[in-house]
This record gives sequence, structure tokens and C-alpha cells, in this order.
Amino acid sequence: MENSRIHRLSEDVINKIAAGEVVERPASTVKELMENALDAEASHIEVQIIDGGKTSILIRDNGCGMTEEDLNLCYLPHTTSKLLSADDLFHLMTNGFRGEAIASIAAISKLTITSRTEQADEAHFIKINGGTREDCGTNATPKGTTFLIEDLFFNAPVRKSFLGSDTLEASKILDTVTRLALANPNVRIDYKANGREIFTGVEGNDLKSRIAEALGSGVAKVMLPVDYTEDGIRVSGFVAPPEAFKNKRSRLYFYVQKRPIWNSIMTKAVTRAYEPYGKENAPTAVLFLEMQDTSVDVNVHPTKREVRFANENAVFLAVHHAVRDAFQKSAKDCPTIRLEDITLGALPSGKTECAQDNQVAKKIAAPTSFATRETPNFTASEPAKPYHSEDPEDIIQDLFSLPEAGNVIPLTPQSFNTPAKMDKVSPPQFFQLAKTYIVCEDSEGLLLIDQGAAHQRILYEEALQSLENQGTLETQELLFPELVELTTIESSFVPALIPKLDHLGFHLELFGKNTYQLRGIPRELILSRAVAAVHEMLSSIAEGENVADPTKETLAKAWALSNSYRAGDELGTEEMTALMAELLATQDPMTSPSGRPTLMRLPIADINKRFKR
Repeated sequence: MENSRIHRLSEDVINKIAAGEVVERPASTVKELMENALDAEASHIEVQIIDGGKTSILIRDNGCGMTEEDLNLCYLPHTTSKLLSADDLFHLMTNGFRGEAIASIAAISKLTITSRTEQADEAHFIKINGGTREDCGTNATPKGTTFLIEDLFFNAPVRKSFLGSDTLEASKILDTVTRLALANPNVRIDYKANGREIFTGVEGNDLKSRIAEALGSGVAKVMLPVDYTEDGIRVSGFVAPPEAFKNKRSRLYFYVQKRPIWNSIMTKAVTRAYEPYGKENAPTAVLFLEMQDTSVDVNVHPTKREVRFANENAVFLAVHHAVRDAFQKSAKDCPTIRLEDITLGALPSGKTECAQDNQVAKKIAAPTSFATRETPNFTASEPAKPYHSEDPEDIIQDLFSLPEAGNVIPLTPQSFNTPAKMDKVSPPQFFQLAKTYIVCEDSEGLLLIDQGAAHQRILYEEALQSLENQGTLETQELLFPELVELTTIESSFVPALIPKLDHLGFHLELFGKNTYQLRGIPRELILSRAVAAVHEMLSSIAEGENVADPTKETLAKAWALSNSYRAGDELGTEEMTALMAELLATQDPMTSPSGRPTLMRLPIADINKRFKR
């Protein structure tokens, strides 16, 4: 009889497969064990790691603890205190339930578990090596449970080789700690990396205080409360005003039944709520969803990171409307101006402190000459009709409107020509369009230069050269240092970056736990933009894989993005001339460090065609 090719897997292989699903990296271990501690009703949780959690992870809590019998069962596969039947999967109010986490961790590490209940006279411990129990005994530790995980993935070298740097893994753990800390402000949570205190969350705080501890007091101060119910879904928490954090990375913390989750529907709902206020605004929110437990399935991902909603459209609308409701409530005290009540050149009496209404009022009041002329005032409800000619040849058309003519053609190195008169004694003629683009001519047509993208290219190559040559860009020392408050995540990797920031002209000194003094800035940087530039640099760097030791290219790109001209910056003739000359001297003048075009040309041949020449 031919031998069967199908066979049962060994327990060792089964456990390692389960471990691969549940324990992706050290942060997964921290998440599972912190959730167990929360389920044990701990009021204090300590997390200590060495070398990004690769060498050791210690998690200690003061929860209810385990009896000796429970301790001897907890590391075995498919053991749990949370479930009795399959129906219980849809009525869970706890963080953990799979019965695989401790078994998975035990299978790929050297694990010691110590636990004691309040009624017990002493604590019990067990030691497990790669899933095999090796030792047990008693000691005199206090009530609660301690997990010591050493040499994670020691028996799975391929898995271990896929881990990131120690700093990257530590930052992933910090993100995990932060997300769980925000969901549980009543619990004190301490996090240390290599003996250094990174995060401390005081026991018994409210959510806003915990946001200040986790994300910084500057963030907490501007956050708006959210409390909104729609279609049986309650959305609560805090959201940042639309213009609070421009040009920064979004910070979104979502929870369902207090479990941290990632969900694209919720992300889209929040982002859409911000869009009317400008795409440069970075959504920042800490939001909790409460709904019937049968309306959400948390059992679709091994680590419970993603969830599935029974009615995704209802969730989208509830979250979207909740954020919009918070924005509208924050503006309820701002005086409103109805356009139909306003005449051009005349504004109602009284002052307004609402920034948006001020901007609208200024725009409406701009043509003040109407008020002094002996002509009728045009109200917003009776707009002046645009000129219209019956002769099609007289209609003025947009140069960019037709595909066959008037196209803006991206430049290439081969097609680029020096702008007219650039190489002669007489300077070229530049003018600024919409405070965003520089316009001039070359031998083949009209050039349009994106001032921001062009400046980024110049600064990128300047910074890259300085870093490669171990040089230092010119710095202006500040007479009165500026204070820069960092998030907990930023402050965890900034100390390693300080020497590199020095090379780029930013001189930072530690002032407090998460606060630094900015004592020097790049020579060309405007002081009013200095603190924002530091935050933007750190946000750009944080998006990379190795935040503590980013590549020279990553640093140079971050520096260029944070220090360059922006749309809306008004440039004089000398500044435009210098920008163009410096751009032409770069190695790649056609694109910004992000790959956007810096220059485009409207060919003279296409202009002639549009004018029927």
C-alpha cells in the first residue's frame, strides 16, 4: 500500500505556526500580555525591555494573579478563562480570549511566569524553554503576575532575522503601550527601554490627561470633545481642530469596546471630515466606538488588530458626523455673517473673533472703492453678470482647456533651456503667480516654477552634501531659546538624532522629560517657523524604518521639506532670481526630493496655435 503523503503535524510545529500568527514581533508580545494584565483588573502595569525586546521583555502587574493550578495550565495551547462556548465569541467584554498568546510566546522564547493571588501565602513560578517546562517553585513576590520573556525567537532564527533595529522595535512597543494607555486612563502604566524611562501614565487620570501624557500637553490643550450617537453607535473621545496640526503626520487612535483597532472605514470617515478645511491639515483623533457586541466581529485577525463591522456604512456615517459635530460645536460662539445680508464694501458693525469669519469678511470687504463711488452696491444675492459675447471668436478660453493646444509640458534634462537672459548682464524678468509659482520665459516658451518644489530640491542637495562631508550648515544662535514639546514617541528617538540635527543647523538641548530647548536654527530659516520645522522634520523621519539612525537621504529630505518655501510665501525679485539660479546649479533640477516636478513649460508654439497665428 502506497504511503500517505498527508500526516499530522507535531505539537512543536503547531505551536510555532500559532506563534507566527499571534507573535509577529516583540510589540505583539507586549500587547498580548498587557491585555491579559488589564483583564486581570490591574491598576498598575510595568513594561521593561532590553534591546528592543529582543533580549528581554518584563511585564509586571498588580492584578488578581493566578493560582498554582491556573499557572500550570496558562501556557498550554487553547486554554483560556474567557470562553465556555462558541457563542461567547460574540459577547466578549475582555481584551484577550484566544487561548493562544501565552502558548505562542512560550513556544519561541525562554519564559518565566510568576504569579500570586491575594489569598495565597506565596507566589508560584514556572520556567518554560521553547515550549518545554523546565522548572517550577515558589517565592515571596507580591500579588499579581510577572512575565519575563528572554531571547525571543531564539529557536526561530529566520523569524528573528526579519525583525527591525532595536530602536524600531522599541518604537513599535511604545506605540502599543501608548494605544493601550489611552484606552485605560485609570491604570498607571510605566514603560522603560534599556533602563530609561520613556512613558509614565499616572493612575486615575481622565482621558484628556492621559492624552497629555501620551501625546503631549500641546496636543491635549487643543483637543475638542466628541460625544455623538447615531443609529445605535456611540462615538466618544477627542479630536483636534482642523487647523491645529498642518503638514504633520496623522495620529489616529481608534477603539471598539476599548480594544485598540485599525480600521480603514473609520480612517476614511475622519479624513473626509477634515477635507473641507484643507488637505494640509493632519487628522488627529482618539475615538471610542460603543455598539452592540453582535454588530462587530473582532475575531477576524490573529492579533485582533482589525475588526469587521456588520454595517460599515453606519459606522462611517456615525464617525464622520461625530467629528463634524465636534467641529461645529467648537465654532458655535463665533458670530456668523449671512452673505445675503452683506453689501460689497459695507460690513455689519461689531467685531468677530472667529478666524474663518474674519477671513471671509476681509475678502468681502476688499473692494472698498465700491462704497465711495456713486454706483449702486451689488449684494451677494444679486451678482453682476459676466460679460458674454455672441461671437464665438470673442470668447476667452483657458489656455489649458483643450488637449491639442496649450498643454503644460513637463521639462526633461534634454529639453531644458536656460531662461531668457539668465546668462547675460540684463537679469531675466520674473513674476510670482498666486504666491506659489514663479513665471518667466525661456527660448521655447513660458516657464512655470513651483517655488516650494524648487526650493526643496536646492535644500535637499545642500543638506546631503553637508552630511556626506561631515560638515555643518550655517546656524543662527537664538538669543532666547524656543521650547519644543515632543510627543512620547518623538522623545524616544530624538537623543540619538541630536548630533545629526547639529549638522543641519538645529541645536537642541534637553530641557525636561519631553521638552527640548531650540538654541540654534539654520541661517535662512524664519524664526516664526523654527519650532514647526523641527516637528515636521521629526514627523518625516518617524515615517522611516530606522528612526534613530535614518539614512542621509531621509535626513536631507526631511530637512528640505521643513525649511523650504511654502505656497503663500511672497518672494521678491531678488529671491526669485536667486532661487532660479540655485535650482539650475543642482544635479537634478527637474524634480523635488519627493519626485514632484519643479518646472513646466507652456511652449510658444502652443500659445501661437491658441491665438491662431
